Amino acid sequence: MRGLIEKQNIPSGWQEKKLGDICDIVNGSTPKRSVLEYWDNGDIPWFTVDDIRSNGRIVSKTTQSITDKALKDTSIKLLPKNSVLLCCTASLGEVALTKIQLTTNQQFNGLVSKDAQSLLPYYLFYSAQKFGEKLKSKSGKTTINFLSVGSLSKEKVLIPPIKEQQKIAEILGTMDEDIAKTQGVIEVTEKLKRGLMQELFTRGVGHTKFKETELGEIPAEWEAVKLGDIGTNYIGLTYSPKNVTDATGALVLRSSNVQDGYISYMDNVYVDSNIPEHLIAKKGDILLCTRNGSRNLIGKCAFIDENSAGHSFGAFMSVYRTKHSDFIFQVFLSDIFKNQINKFLGATINQITNSSLNSFVVPLPPAEEQKEIVKILSAVDEKILVNKKLKEKLTLLKKGLMQDLLSGKVRILSST
Repeated sequence: MRGLIEKQNIPSGWQEKKLGDICDIVNGSTPKRSVLEYWDNGDIPWFTVDDIRSNGRIVSKTTQSITDKALKDTSIKLLPKNSVLLCCTASLGEVALTKIQLTTNQQFNGLVSKDAQSLLPYYLFYSAQKFGEKLKSKSGKTTINFLSVGSLSKEKVLIPPIKEQQKIAEILGTMDEDIAKTQGVIEVTEKLKRGLMQELFTRGVGHTKFKETELGEIPAEWEAVKLGDIGTNYIGLTYSPKNVTDATGALVLRSSNVQDGYISYMDNVYVDSNIPEHLIAKKGDILLCTRNGSRNLIGKCAFIDENSAGHSFGAFMSVYRTKHSDFIFQVFLSDIFKNQINKFLGATINQITNSSLNSFVVPLPPAEEQKEIVKILSAVDEKILVNKKLKEKLTLLKKGLMQDLLSGKVRILSST
């Protein structure tokens, strides 16, 4: 494949080097699950993409571990602290920096600087992020879905003098801190909302009489209904890479456009294809991720408002359409819905079919109480949305800074 760094003028004092010349590139692997001695009571961290989604890009722990026997008996390698982890298949372009020794699965390559005195780990971390964004932008739009160690080693990286590396890393690190602080505010507010949902979806507003249902105890005036009885689900558009076009085509909403309840337009795909009317999202629809390579993304959803209506949605997505959409959307965000998804997925199933979704049970209050509950929860949603929009702006600002600083377009030291 052709290099992902475009031809450009090299800034004064900088060097352009092949990644394989400045880093040892170590591919991960997965010890056999059937050999219990490789996994039981292991204490050597084993990293997967889910660790990024659970704990962020700076890795200080992993959810899974392997044993010394796995390390000795298999091809898996132990990576040192300050290794950069780059996903070169599946979740293409994901990047992390490890602050602990660890191993990884085969999706990741570890980039280990050969000379820490001339290449700072944090500068390599941000350079890998820029490189990863290029990979993500090409994934699904070309035939790129895997990058071999050999191809990766030939990719070129711009290396400034060490003092300039340090300053670039400090600036981008400050942006990361601002993004993390905003995320902290979001998480605190979301915790408040979860407590409200637990109370409102089980006790309602002002009720004194309750009844037992398959959902547990709910107000006596409420019903426990199946989703298939109160709405319809439509599976999204199937298209091929040859249908992908520029922004003149039809925007197709995918899981990457769904950001915890609202639609984001930071990662768009457009297609040149005839789209049936029922596969165009309408105001009041609930966009739902029903299939994904990462199981923890299944079930994430967003409400289609007047700004996001009129777009199609991909085959791994669906829209649920009901006259109770305002209330049901809040239920979709709650543990009532998430617990049923987790129970259905079990150990091997990796998608929610129409028939399974139709069988999910939700509480349904009278119409006026639905409005009252939605009003309470929407007030909290507004606070969450303000901070999510701020986080999105900060993320876009960081991308712009990365483009300018890592290319040398904007210099931050007058002399080195």
